[in-house]
Amino acid sequence: MKICRQFKFEAAHRLAFHDGRCQRMHGHSYRLELTFQGNVQKIHPNNPQSGFVVDFGRLEQIINNELIDRYLDHFVLEESVPELPYSSAEFLAAWIVAWCIRHLEGRTEMGNMRIATARLWETVHAWAEADRQDAETLFPIEPNAEERYC
Repeated sequence: MKICRQFKFEAAHRLAFHDGRCQRMHGHSYRLELTFQGNVQKIHPNNPQSGFVVDFGRLEQIINNELIDRYLDHFVLEESVPELPYSSAEFLAAWIVAWCIRHLEGRTEMGNMRIATARLWETVHAWAEADRQDAETLFPIEPNAEERYC
């Protein structure tokens, strides 16, 4: 089953190699849609996560506290996002998927869910979407790599 949760954040960046206005520092009101896949957890009175792939409220709290507030919201992306070689929507969406693989998957409170895609709206008319393959291509997951993000 798939579930999706939207988030918003404000951030600034510049595209140093762009041949237009985006070469200058500017900001966006980003919208982020994260899609996860997993099995619905069996209903059990001792499991507060039962009946869900993952609880939306718990997911919101973790994503806001550990990803958005720490790396994205009201930051200059080139300064705040580790290992981001270019702050295009494409690279940022792939980095977000890689972050979710490293920081969400395997956590007890996340059940067996896995990140499927991150769709990052840079404007109301333009978005980039990255999946696991994009993340693994642009941000290979190395042994003990998660220690660098703690």
